[in-house]
Amino acid sequence: MPNPARRLKPRALVFAAALVLLLSPALALAAPAGTVVGLSGASVVESGGTRGAVKLGQPVQVGDTVEVPADGKLKLRMADGSVLSVAAGTRLTIAAYGVDGAGQRQEARLSLAQGLLRAVVAPVERPANFEVNTAVGTAAVRSTDWFVEGSATAMQIGVLTGSVEMTSAATKRRQLIPARWGARMEAGAIRSRRGCGARPSSPRSSPAPM
Repeated sequence: MPNPARRLKPRALVFAAALVLLLSPALALAAPAGTVVGLSGASVVESGGTRGAVKLGQPVQVGDTVEVPADGKLKLRMADGSVLSVAAGTRLTIAAYGVDGAGQRQEARLSLAQGLLRAVVAPVERPANFEVNTAVGTAAVRSTDWFVEGSATAMQIGVLTGSVEMTSAATKRRQLIPARWGARMEAGAIRSRRGCGARPSSPRSSPAPM
């Protein structure tokens, strides 16, 4: 009589292999970095080498780049609860966005090629920076409400609450910008002044919440 254990062995091996695949972090589907919660105009997302129209409720992943047209606006709610309001004419890439099992931010890095962004950054229980990189420098915060505008030659921020640290890409010089202050960086030079924290001056429409 055939041994029942031998008949079950291939089935058990298949089950074990499937279990390994399901539990392997490397093969698991990556959790979204955020979700589109507000949309006006025909924004575009580049993801995995393909371009497509942004849709309300659509998840965005690390590595995605969003482009907002001249007549559009876009709002993202990130995995840690931070909210990004992206103004018209902006190109933004999610370079890194990681959270722990409790939804607390561990790392967040955005790349602003051009345009204007408002970020309401969620607080965290332990230090975890939120960074926006531009062509001329980096702005880093922990939890605050602020604006950042970037181009190929300049970077400008306005701080509503909290504080933002600006770092020049050319000189590595750092400057802390407090609430209700603003600053502009060009070719390594940082100029700050009080009273311009409401938002950077821009001809584009404001990325106010939708």
